Amino acid sequence: MKILIAAGGSGGHIFPAIALGRALKAADKGADLLFVGSNKALDRRLFEKEGVRFSLLTANKLPYGISLRLVPFTAKLLYDVVKSFFIILRYKPDAVIGFGGYVSFPVNAAAYVLRVPKVVHEQNVVPGRANKALFALADKVAISFEDTLKYLGENAGKAVLTGNPIRAEILKDDRAGGIRLFGLDSNKFTLLVIGGSQGAHVLNETFVNALRAMDPKDKEGLQVIHITGARDYEWALKAYRDAGIAHRVHSFIDRIEEAYAASDLVVTRSGASAIFELALLGRPMILVPYPFAMSHQKENAAAFSRNGAALLLDEKTLSADVFKDAVLTLSGNKDKLNSMGIAARKLSLPNASQTLARTVCAVAESGKN
Repeated sequence: MKILIAAGGSGGHIFPAIALGRALKAADKGADLLFVGSNKALDRRLFEKEGVRFSLLTANKLPYGISLRLVPFTAKLLYDVVKSFFIILRYKPDAVIGFGGYVSFPVNAAAYVLRVPKVVHEQNVVPGRANKALFALADKVAISFEDTLKYLGENAGKAVLTGNPIRAEILKDDRAGGIRLFGLDSNKFTLLVIGGSQGAHVLNETFVNALRAMDPKDKEGLQVIHITGARDYEWALKAYRDAGIAHRVHSFIDRIEEAYAASDLVVTRSGASAIFELALLGRPMILVPYPFAMSHQKENAAAFSRNGAALLLDEKTLSADVFKDAVLTLSGNKDKLNSMGIAARKLSLPNASQTLARTVCAVAESGKN
């Protein structure tokens, strides 16, 4: 079986693709995989770290609205479509799967013209722009949320609920080991704050202000692992030292599973990959969706909130007091945290990688008949 996997531009697209690749290899050791990503440094680093064969297209982004930026976008798109034709003609895949984002479009468009069977995977509740354009061309549409069905229209009949594939290392859930790695106190309640993603300065700043507003007695029972991103690291580290609370501040953590393991409650944006990883571990979450154009995070967070797996906080009404009250209320309610964790696990679809692998293989086989 020869499978071409198109995923690039962000870890949120690439990590599920890598998880799928591993599942395909586990099912068939002779499976031949080719990844296609963007020429961002992140894509190259992740593919090289995984040790997979890959080709790279440009890091192109469709502008919002009509503007002169459409001219260079279109030129790059045409280049990438032509390059995708040559990649597919040389590789001769039995099937192509795209994980959304720009890279999926030229690869799937070329595959459609060349009559290669295609699967499109949608991670979010509301489909992204590239995937919306690709659903009509796909043989199957793999979805992570049941709620996505209502956005598929006439393509709903192609849908398969697979869930979002998760890498195996995420499953190493050892709280004692995680606490030890970070040099923290196993008797304290551990908050993990993931503020290192796009547009997370407001989240970082408001959360730190919430800690400052806590009474010293409340701070005694808490400890925080905070991933700030490079831009906010210096001031956040100083603020934590001044706040008088046990902390470990990092600009980035390469092995995020170790931070997951140490946590009792996680504060994060609501990108699909992160929340499904946390759901699989049964971690209760406070979700603050990225609020700007076409992020789709609000709908992801709403789905988790409706099912009792997370507390949704709207950035538009977010304040230090709102954050403080949410953290203190949940950290003091063990039954609520347990019920949120159970609800999260129900949403995780733990066999997502295997289910998606079977779907891709079935599409590939149907193309041979």
